Amino acid sequence: MRIVLSVFVALLLSVGAAHAAKVVASGRPLMLYQAYATNPDCTSAGAVVLRVAQSPEHGRVAIRQTGVFPRFTENNIRSVCNRRRVPGVQAIYTSQRGYLGSDTVVLEALFPAGRGVRVVIPIQVM
Repeated sequence: MRIVLSVFVALLLSVGAAHAAKVVASGRPLMLYQAYATNPDCTSAGAVVLRVAQSPEHGRVAIRQTGVFPRFTENNIRSVCNRRRVPGVQAIYTSQRGYLGSDTVVLEALFPAGRGVRVVIPIQVM
């Protein structure tokens, strides 16, 4: 058991930040993740490329370019942008109709400045 747990923790650390499980009703859409690159004047700093690195086993993920409300901390110069929509990208998950149980999605985001992020998102479908 200890070896399995150690391997699981090492796997989570190797793919980036793990999120707490998101909960959704079966067959209903769920916004999993959003990304944006914003200048201090709230204009776009360039497009964020978002892709599904590992598809869910019991549903699908749609990636869409859309306006999003950013979540900058108050001490960030861009925090004034939190009150308006800025160009961004979202990942939306929808389970197979009638499915109940857990699912997982792995996303990769590449930001205009060259930084990349890989996120593992566990989902609980109820």
